[in-house]
Amino acid sequence: MSHCPPIALCEITPDKYAALLTQAQSQGLNLIGESGSTSYQGMDFSWSYDAAAQTLTIQCTEKPIFVPCSMIESRIRSLIA
Repeated sequence: MSHCPPIALCEITPDKYAALLTQAQSQGLNLIGESGSTSYQGMDFSWSYDAAAQTLTIQCTEKPIFVPCSMIESRIRSLIA
């Protein structure tokens, strides 16, 4: 198992963050609040949202070695867009 560098996402308004939480929860991710950690499909993630800076930071903290960080980042960015 290995980890990936943090991904900083900008221009995440409070309304957009609330919508992202709802979307994530509908897909089985247990995201509640402005920071925390969760597991999804055999990988562990942590996140932190700063409403004042409108920045969301997500990091994959544990993943299988055969899953590249670039693929995880691409998937996260496509879900946020």
